[in-house]
Amino acid sequence: MRPLPSDLLRTFVVVAQTGSFTVAADHVSLSQSTVSQHIRRLEDVVGQPLFERDTRNVRLSPHGETLQRYAEKILALMDEAMTSLCGPPLNGTVRVGLPEDFASTRLTTALASFAQRNPEVELVIGTGLSGDLFRELDEGRYDLVFAKRLSGSQRGTIVRTEPLHWCGSPTSPLTHGESVLPLAVHPEPSVTRRRMFEALKAAGRPYRLAIVSSNIMVIQAAVMAGLGISAFAGYAIPDGLVRLDLGLPELGSLDYVIDRQPSVSQAALALEMVLTDAAGEL
Repeated sequence: MRPLPSDLLRTFVVVAQTGSFTVAADHVSLSQSTVSQHIRRLEDVVGQPLFERDTRNVRLSPHGETLQRYAEKILALMDEAMTSLCGPPLNGTVRVGLPEDFASTRLTTALASFAQRNPEVELVIGTGLSGDLFRELDEGRYDLVFAKRLSGSQRGTIVRTEPLHWCGSPTSPLTHGESVLPLAVHPEPSVTRRRMFEALKAAGRPYRLAIVSSNIMVIQAAVMAGLGISAFAGYAIPDGLVRLDLGLPELGSLDYVIDRQPSVSQAALALEMVLTDAAGEL
């Protein structure tokens, strides 16, 4: 005896309930031709016609009516089993904050994959400077935040440590003899900005602010144009920029952490795991 494939049964039940191959195709997110193929394959499995068709209507055959009763029970039991084993489907809204550089990397793919697997979850994604993201988390604007840990802070769980590098344009006019370094930086409270200032001051290297912008694309464009230098995490050095070796002080590494509200939904906890895994693979 041949088994009844669950995907074919689901398509069959939707066609039976809607009375239309076209409407059923919209419900199950398949093409009409694929829906027709599913029904033909199921009819081959049971060896009986399941629908009576004419130019206007699609009606269940007597065998189709019998199968519909069983199919609905089978699918309900399958869904009940999955819920019992895995819990109910994730739903609700999850508000997550990310720094712009991470939002433009592989995390985007991870977020898209999470959304596709959990269509009942609404993702609200915000970007900003790490200091602002933590403040907004404390204000209740986010459920969880993925950001750079602030100097001296112990909040959050470290999910990645990334070296920070001085970067400039390959055609930059900067030389070892540059008397005052022009910098392209974010405004406060920027973790990278603070690290750059601290390193230069400790080394006694003078600098000036050439470009200040909260938009990472503006910073990148300014550095590319040779208007200043900046610092980027190793994974996020933009195409076209190069690491600089100008006798500049070491910037060390930055810790990236996930912090969240004390009590969050199952959907937020699931997303936290996805972001943690994705960060480790960057």
